[in-house]
Amino acid sequence: MKKVLFVFAVVLLFATTAQKGYAQLSDEEYNYVTMDLRGILNLTMTTSPQVDFTFKTIQEYNQGITRFNATLLEVDATLAWDLFVYASTDTWTQVEAYSTNGNSVLPAEILELHSSVTSAAPVNINAFSSLLGLTNSGVGSINAGEPTVATQFLAGAFGTGVGESFAPGTAANNPSTNKFRVDMRLKPSIPATFPNSTVLLTAAGNNVDYAQAGYYYLEVVYTLVEDL
Repeated sequence: MKKVLFVFAVVLLFATTAQKGYAQLSDEEYNYVTMDLRGILNLTMTTSPQVDFTFKTIQEYNQGITRFNATLLEVDATLAWDLFVYASTDTWTQVEAYSTNGNSVLPAEILELHSSVTSAAPVNINAFSSLLGLTNSGVGSINAGEPTVATQFLAGAFGTGVGESFAPGTAANNPSTNKFRVDMRLKPSIPATFPNSTVLLTAAGNNVDYAQAGYYYLEVVYTLVEDL
């Protein structure tokens, strides 16, 4: 009987050892998965880059001309963002003069803008406002191209505090905050003194307080940046 028990114990030990040896067999492969989230800021103008104002009647001089939805902008962003606007120069550029009298140095501020999207920035275009020229906007200061507290914002504001930026989103999914309809207005009056402007014509070039008849252009810059 003892011999039988001994043989049984040996068989059981062998079986247990075999099971343990089998369980220890393994093989492994590994994947190293990476993710590269690139920040995306896309500003798209869906309208013509040229907006024309032609004043050829007394009524147009007196009442001014408003171009509703003159510029349509769409923002797609994967991070917090600001959108600001300014004129690339302090004055309009005269291409051709139609008269020999009047002031040909017209401040950028004679152009008025209004945005469909409300900005909380202290300087904004929530209502029709004179577009700030390069110097007055602060963008042409030491850090050229960057906004300051004086800059006009269509979205966000100078700074990174609460409410000073717009959240990530796309124009397709967030039309109320990421689609901008910018209206433009010019009102020369008679003589062409542009009374709505925040800068007098005499402050921009010479002592003549009315504009010279002619063909002019001004470059308006819209800049989308990561919340600054």
